[in-house]
Amino acid sequence: MQLSHLLKKVFVLALLAATSAYALPKGACDRTRSGSAYSKSSTGDFSSTTSCDPCAPDPCDPCYVEDTNPCCEEPKPGPFAFTFPKDMNLVCPGDFYFKVDFLAMQPKEEGLEYAVRNTNLRGVPLQGGQILGFSSGDSDLETSRNWDWGLGFRIGAGAYFQRDAWVLDFQYTWFKINEEMTSIALSGEYLIPLWLPPFALETVPLQTLTPASSRWHLSMNMFDLTLGKPFHVSRYLIMSPFFGLRGGWINQKIIQRYSGDFLDNDITNIGVKVQNKNDYWGVGTKFGINTEWLITCGWKLLANWSTSMLYGNFDVTQEAAFNTSKGNLSYRLKHDFNIDKPNMEYQIGIGWGRHFQNQSYHFGFQVMWEFQQWWDQNNLRKLYQDDVTVAAWANDTVSRGDLTLSGVSVRMIFDF
Repeated sequence: MQLSHLLKKVFVLALLAATSAYALPKGACDRTRSGSAYSKSSTGDFSSTTSCDPCAPDPCDPCYVEDTNPCCEEPKPGPFAFTFPKDMNLVCPGDFYFKVDFLAMQPKEEGLEYAVRNTNLRGVPLQGGQILGFSSGDSDLETSRNWDWGLGFRIGAGAYFQRDAWVLDFQYTWFKINEEMTSIALSGEYLIPLWLPPFALETVPLQTLTPASSRWHLSMNMFDLTLGKPFHVSRYLIMSPFFGLRGGWINQKIIQRYSGDFLDNDITNIGVKVQNKNDYWGVGTKFGINTEWLITCGWKLLANWSTSMLYGNFDVTQEAAFNTSKGNLSYRLKHDFNIDKPNMEYQIGIGWGRHFQNQSYHFGFQVMWEFQQWWDQNNLRKLYQDDVTVAAWANDTVSRGDLTLSGVSVRMIFDF
């Protein structure tokens, strides 16, 4: 009986030892400063509990000295069997952070072409016609052209909640650009304006060496307030789903100038200025996910994605004034309407961070490639009526009007 009872005890102890060996998560020796079952650095891994080697600390090493936290008496929650919250591992944390991004972005928008270079004066038939815009270049002059870059910034702040380590994040984004393009007609060619009524082509095609130009001004102001939950799905992968609100406005001004000698017998050396305004504001919901892929020594890969659907308003105004011997070509259009519009953005890049002041603070640095897609932002209208004697002018929005921004964002973030 004693032998049987002893064997039962040995079996139970062996079973407990075997199951304990596979308990999750397996932190560094399953010990931390405060005695919880895991300990993570600012990058989310289990490597910040020793001072012997900051790049590869191991509490099991002989040089490890356990550092108790004298002012934070409450133990961290845990253990967690499958997922566990991201922990900045700060001593007596305030659970706040500030961040600032510097943006260098290249905006592009469809439907901003302003003239056609053609070998035929009347425009019909088009012979060797070349569309002129901000990125079309000039093959006749052997020049290349691409969209200009603009600068902006993004600032924000956030706070960690005790409730399951939720994160409330707020950020404001500002971006602005002014871009201008000018084209001329070569010998034997003509420039046909695209932002005047078609019957104006009988009157105002531009002659040799007379310029046509377009200027595009864009300013963006965007606000985001989100609630997220960063957590480990494994030892080296952190995910943070979030949802919240987005609101802001995007204002655009597009001005075309057609100047020089016009082919009107009564008018020469006169210019036409076409002014277009395309202002938008929207507010709605936003959701997405941020991910961190931990490497080593504070380095990590980053990949983020989000989308939003905004209810908003467009205020569109177009006007031009030009009187010729064939009639008054002046016009003014105004369109004010409400509509739902989606947008999407993603970021991918690399980051690094480390603690300082005895792990009282943390500083991080990130470099990201960023892309934003704003569907149907250009709502300017083109005129199609070709008879000046007809009172009604046929018109419709440009066939494509998406706005995109792509470029580099550099972030600095401070946790305390």
